[in-house]
Amino acid sequence: MMNLCEGSEHMKIAVCDDEQNSLEHIAEQVASVDLSCDIATFIDAFEMMESVKDGAKFDAIFMDIEWYGEQKGIDFAAELYKLSPKSKIIFVTGYPQRYSQQIFLKHSNLKGFISKPVDTTILLKNLEKIRDEIILEENRKLILKFSGVVVGVDPDDILYIESRANTATVHSTNSIQLCYEKLDALAKRLPGNFILTHKSYLVNMDKIQYFERERVVLEQEIEVPVSKARYNELREKYFRYISSSI
Repeated sequence: MMNLCEGSEHMKIAVCDDEQNSLEHIAEQVASVDLSCDIATFIDAFEMMESVKDGAKFDAIFMDIEWYGEQKGIDFAAELYKLSPKSKIIFVTGYPQRYSQQIFLKHSNLKGFISKPVDTTILLKNLEKIRDEIILEENRKLILKFSGVVVGVDPDDILYIESRANTATVHSTNSIQLCYEKLDALAKRLPGNFILTHKSYLVNMDKIQYFERERVVLEQEIEVPVSKARYNELREKYFRYISSSI
């Protein structure tokens, strides 16, 4: 037995399969290779989806592909991607040849594909890969300090940052954090997809829906001002960034 998460937070793992024996077997295998992980099991994929809608967060989900009815695990994974894009999917199936190409036809955070009966060595390698990715994600977080509180914010979740006086407000998809830091200092600690639209606003270009001469419209219909002095630079950098991402 191993502890894959030694020195880091426990991984939260869901196992989703409509066959009770398979569900229990995979959960037991996961527990056998990682003593520290938290495991939730779901024999009903809709129940798992409702759990995520209610706020449950899973680092990895072992998702069976074959389900009773028309909907497949591939469909559930695509729906899950909209709700929890950081949850990493490992498809599990007794019919690998049937689904080896279909798994790539819908968007999901796909990280593995395992055949039944599940080989413990292959399962371990998938968990190790996910563990390493989680560590990398944690290391790239923007660390913010405010009134003695320290938090880490994933740059991918940031919509924009607003600076007023000596305080910066970081607006993320699901949170707002304050910190004592200047905007230009924060910009140096963020990836290249962040750009100043105004002397007081730093925007994540991945969150831009469209922009005009005096404003940028982000996800959630959030508007951020664009100064006259920065409009041409914004337009040039944004289209260059979009072109490089295609």
